Amino acid sequence: MGVIKQGILGGFSGKVANVVGTSWKGIAVMKALPLSVANPRTAAQVAQRTKMSACVAMLQPILSQVIKPLNDRFAGKMSGFNYALQASISAFSNDGDLNDPEKFKISRAANKAQLIDAIAAEAKITKLKATWTSDAGKGYALATDKCYLVGYCVDNGTFAVSTSAIRSAGQAYLEFPDGAFEAGAMIEVYMAFLRADGTVGFAQDYKRYVAVAP
Repeated sequence: MGVIKQGILGGFSGKVANVVGTSWKGIAVMKALPLSVANPRTAAQVAQRTKMSACVAMLQPILSQVIKPLNDRFAGKMSGFNYALQASISAFSNDGDLNDPEKFKISRAANKAQLIDAIAAEAKITKLKATWTSDAGKGYALATDKCYLVGYCVDNGTFAVSTSAIRSAGQAYLEFPDGAFEAGAMIEVYMAFLRADGTVGFAQDYKRYVAVAP
């Protein structure tokens, strides 16, 4: 807002280009017009919002247990949530479906991932056992690195999370609620490791498991 000194023609009034002359507390002033913000909801905008909403919905249930510990320290000026969101949104279709689950990221760390050897039902169909051959002693990997194991049932959006195992254990369990799914259900499984003090992160491994009775 600019104050206008009155000359022989008086104060400025009316509109010229993107400014307008008006009066404020008896003083002639000039104000810029507000910007016109359009929200046309183009097809591309709607698709991007749909993808983002789907990605946010999948990240939220594991935010405190998994996403923040694995990403906050390494996200720079971003939050760990936004860091993971940025990397994971490409996993979703324009309709919000998880059509490329391997691109969903619980960890964006560059250090080599610990690979999952196998996933199998243990005692009951909804209890899964993931096994791996420990990489401890290779590169930055230590025996005491903490395992973050996540299972996601595509059919109903149910999650199971395990954070109690360490790398040297070579195994961890995912326990879904009884009746969460039946034989044939698709379970997307993600595993990443983090140094016990949180200072070193490792990339994730991904494996799809199709549920079968033990």
